[in-house]
Amino acid sequence: MSQDHRSKVAAERREKMRRRLVEAAVTVFATKPQGNVVIEDIVASAQVSRGTFYKYFDSLDELLLKVKMTIGQEVLSMVAAQDRASDDPAAALAYDIKCFMLTVRRYRTIGRFSANMGLGPGELINDLVPDYMTWGQAEGRFCEMPCWLVSTFLKTGVISVMMRLLSGDGEASDANEAVAAVLRCLGVAPEEAARLAQTPGLELEAPEGTLIARVDALRRAQVTGRG
Repeated sequence: MSQDHRSKVAAERREKMRRRLVEAAVTVFATKPQGNVVIEDIVASAQVSRGTFYKYFDSLDELLLKVKMTIGQEVLSMVAAQDRASDDPAAALAYDIKCFMLTVRRYRTIGRFSANMGLGPGELINDLVPDYMTWGQAEGRFCEMPCWLVSTFLKTGVISVMMRLLSGDGEASDANEAVAAVLRCLGVAPEEAARLAQTPGLELEAPEGTLIARVDALRRAQVTGRG
């Protein structure tokens, strides 16, 4: 076995273990509030030792940051891969928010993780917010507003809907009401905001091999095993 081949095999093993720890973190943080999670929870879920954990991450916060960044990049890629839903920025934003919520409902473990971490579309697709605001303001559809404040409105409205959906307490109209509220905050007239909020969304599909797809496969395997 050549040195290059050994190095390649070692690198693949390291990457496989990092993925295993990241997947375990998503599963654990999806079931427990952030402040209640300790490293022992992660290593137990991943079935590794504390020593193994510290070979890859210096702290729980570093692991959590890795998970957030990975999910954010994957969600951004999924949204960016879609064709623009409308030439109207308000309608396009309504559609993307709906897609986000439907996708969270489809990938429930990621949804619970996002809700527990307080991650809404403002964080997960943060790079798209400036483009939406520039577009909407140029078209005279959105009022002048800092992007950080737009992200806050998205987080407040959509996280609330996510938590209600995942808890089983949600109503069919919750998503529409949240989207309408966000649009009103951006300056869209109430009646038009309510109409645009009826825009049907689409469940996005995570590409095979992504963290979102892998975690969902683990969830489905566990459900099948319990059955």
